[in-house]
Amino acid sequence: MPTTGDDLPPEIWLAIADEVIASEIYSRDRLRSRYMAVNRVFYNLYLDTVYGDVQWTKLDKDMMKQLTRLQEPVIASHVRSLRIHAWFIDHLMKRDAQTMPPSPLPGRMLSFFTYNAKAHPANQAQNKLIADISSKDIMDLMMSAIDNMKNVREYHFELRDLKFTKESSRFLVAARQAFSSSLRKLSVHTTIFKFESVLALSDFEHLEDLELHFDYQWNRVHDEDAHKASKFAESQVLKDTIVPFINRRKDTLQSLTIASYSMVDLSDFFGSLGPFKSLRRLSANICLDSKQLSDSKAFIDFIHNHRDSLLELDIRPRPPEEEFVNADETARRRKESWVRIQNALLSTPEVASSLEGLHLSVGDLDACLALVGRSSHSLTHLSLIDTFLRLKDLTRVLNLFSRDPLRLKSLFVWVHDLTVPLLVLLIGKLPGLHSLVLLFEICSDSADPVYLRQDRFLRGLQDASAKGHLNWQVEHISVVQVKGSIGQEDAELLGVPSTGVSTDQAYMHAISSTLPSVKSHKGIHWHRQLPPIRIHSTPPRPYTR
Repeated sequence: MPTTGDDLPPEIWLAIADEVIASEIYSRDRLRSRYMAVNRVFYNLYLDTVYGDVQWTKLDKDMMKQLTRLQEPVIASHVRSLRIHAWFIDHLMKRDAQTMPPSPLPGRMLSFFTYNAKAHPANQAQNKLIADISSKDIMDLMMSAIDNMKNVREYHFELRDLKFTKESSRFLVAARQAFSSSLRKLSVHTTIFKFESVLALSDFEHLEDLELHFDYQWNRVHDEDAHKASKFAESQVLKDTIVPFINRRKDTLQSLTIASYSMVDLSDFFGSLGPFKSLRRLSANICLDSKQLSDSKAFIDFIHNHRDSLLELDIRPRPPEEEFVNADETARRRKESWVRIQNALLSTPEVASSLEGLHLSVGDLDACLALVGRSSHSLTHLSLIDTFLRLKDLTRVLNLFSRDPLRLKSLFVWVHDLTVPLLVLLIGKLPGLHSLVLLFEICSDSADPVYLRQDRFLRGLQDASAKGHLNWQVEHISVVQVKGSIGQEDAELLGVPSTGVSTDQAYMHAISSTLPSVKSHKGIHWHRQLPPIRIHSTPPRPYTR
């Protein structure tokens, strides 16, 4: 009996879908609607990519259309990630009460310049339609949609510095009732003092991935005594509320992300955590100076205590909370605080060894090389940021992988000068690379204007290709100039400020035109996956720092 496409297992169709999406550079990680009719696997995959990531942050026609569709349980069952901003809920409640605060100065200026501008008639009608719907009706639609979401695995709740209101709490209660059995990742973003109220309604049983953002606590009184009292109070909340919440998951927690914008000292916090027997990933985006981490040993010991289970380590030093002088001085202080931790890591044997993923600031290059060298035999993903490496320094990094050049699959590195010799170096040193992310300062093939420089770079690539120097199997690339146009989504993933509506892809087009193996310009998306898993067969989700 002949075999048809319907006889193929779903795994084969998912692999086919991966190749289809990856081959379409502008697909934005989505299966296009025209593939829905192929079969049920493609139909479900399309719904996953359209409704897999729901974000309620802006009231517009797209959100209203989405809310309407999510009233259908079949559609809502495809939601895997839900993100709610409390300020949006607050906006809805004030909208009907007509208690919206005065517009800030930029908003008033914008209103002044656009006073005489007329909206398109279609937009005017749409805005009137949305305005005619009460906030209560919108909130009820949102609550109904949540009730239909039975397969949500990620829940992001951002309260920040707003009051924790009755309306905000409704969403936490509804979420706990709707997907308490399916949820695996919880992300909470608020000030330390508000965590007690939020976490009391967030006691999900099966969490494997926890992401906590400690927002800056603004004080009306700025004298030294009040500042010390506030820091002490924050440290007590950490000890009495947040640490117990995390430690109750000692047996299940696999990934922990801590991002702190607070002034509190985190030494006792790290000293009180764990151990977690299954912790695979640790990400810390915190200040590393002696004020916010007075006892660096507590942080190092936490990493050391999980050396047998940890596979990925991501440390991103934040600028120390000191009086701003200038950008160069802030960068110097940040580097100095990181070098302090670098040396502490190096002085502790077995720390940061046998990892699969390592994401670090360069800091002191020799110390950086020593840390990377500890895991060079096992690394599949490597990120080195905050310093634009010159060719000789990049060569030193790549030489660490000379014993097994095929093992490293994904590299994200900042380089000073994008040149053809640099790419030839990467090809020779890392022939097994799967995805490449380069953030570069200049392309110095000539002093010509940008468009001529890009043309000269392309000709250099074509010459190298003709000579057989560009034989590489890399499939996904992101090559971005730090001073060029960088879209918001790419900027978040790269960890740099957004500078444009979209990311300039001229250099990526030049490279992919001479490297037939390149399937997409989504290298940064692939790089953020660890272990290297298929990203297209699961719904896309935003990267949180």
